[in-house]
Amino acid sequence: MKFGFIGAGTVAQTLAKHLLLHGHEVILSNSRGPETLSDLISSLGAGAKSGTPSEAAEQDFVILCVTWAQMPAALSLSPD
Repeated sequence: MKFGFIGAGTVAQTLAKHLLLHGHEVILSNSRGPETLSDLISSLGAGAKSGTPSEAAEQDFVILCVTWAQMPAALSLSPD
């Protein structure tokens, strides 16, 4: 299965690690752009990649991992 994360903080990272251990693929995204996640993606290893929030939202399962105050912006998913 493919999991998309909108948000890449502690909660998203913890869930992603567990999903990767079970052979799933994950895409993590944040508001600053995929290039800002390169160190994190490298540390997660195979099956992990970074993307835009719109790319994360296209996966089989989408997990919203942002603070309450960030939710309106995260859910707007304006074109990238």
